[in-house]
Amino acid sequence: MDIVYVLIGSGVLILIFLILWLRERRQARMEYIAYGLRSSEDNTDNTRTNVTAIEDGFNETISRLEDLGEVSQDEWGQWIWTESGKPVGKLINKK
Repeated sequence: MDIVYVLIGSGVLILIFLILWLRERRQARMEYIAYGLRSSEDNTDNTRTNVTAIEDGFNETISRLEDLGEVSQDEWGQWIWTESGKPVGKLINKK
């Protein structure tokens, strides 16, 4: 009869710990989702900042090259090298 009480008591303790563990996991999952959403917003802001910095750098460089007469815009508004007539984004093969 003593073994039955030990098994029932062990089962109750295991059930209590299981309920507490599941409750804690649920709370941790909600925190993970909340921090994950906040993190993704931060990444989006960082990405926007990085893209803005790249665009600003490109615009500044193009402005300097235009002032030096190295680049100009064609009739479609694309930037081309004045000397070769090739688009700025294309690599020039040197011979």
